Amino acid sequence: MDERLVFLIFPAVGLLLLVIGVIAWVRTRRFVAESFRVTGRVVALSARRGHKGGTTYSPVVKFATREGAIRQFTDPVSSRPAGYSVGQQVEVLYHYRDHDRARLASTFRLYFVPVLLGFMGLIFTGVGAVVALSAFGATDPRW
Repeated sequence: MDERLVFLIFPAVGLLLLVIGVIAWVRTRRFVAESFRVTGRVVALSARRGHKGGTTYSPVVKFATREGAIRQFTDPVSSRPAGYSVGQQVEVLYHYRDHDRARLASTFRLYFVPVLLGFMGLIFTGVGAVVALSAFGATDPRW
């Protein structure tokens, strides 16, 4: 394998993570803009066993749409200890067209993955660029 390719893999992975993070950010922003905000209630905690034997908990939330239809969803983000308790009132966002697309209206829960992917993408791209430039030098004729 050409050694230049090895030095380009790290920034390429970084750029890929950055692009995925930006796409996730845009999709989340669009979901928030196209959603109604209502109050819901945590009706249960869904336990999930991890691969290392630990258990995390996701809130199961019931809410009423503006039309009065009752919907229920399990938030995709789980935590240990549980971030919510049964009976707790929560803010819910649900899509104006597809009422089954609902999320908790928590900034952290909505934007954690896009921000994490973007941050990792910036780190990988930056470190990869520094390593590649130091390995070959900015004036190396192979570039």
